[in-house]
Amino acid sequence: MVDISPSKVLLGLRTFKVVKCPRCGFIQITTASRNVRCFGCGFSWSLEPDLILFSSPDSEKARSFLLRLKRGEDAKFRRASEAD
Repeated sequence: MVDISPSKVLLGLRTFKVVKCPRCGFIQITTASRNVRCFGCGFSWSLEPDLILFSSPDSEKARSFLLRLKRGEDAKFRRASEAD
């Protein structure tokens, strides 16, 4: 039998987003869909597509992207608002 409890279903719908705080510039990963609180300065803001640097249902891809950005490597990203 397959477990389809609400917690398992929600995990499948989670999207990991790499965002940059508009106040201090701290870059972090979030699964929020509406409001984000910065881990760097505590500022809260509404999540808008142009503030999302990267988005993926795969947490490892989001983490890898975040690490490349923080290391200063060329992460080759486009904002969600610049999508085709």
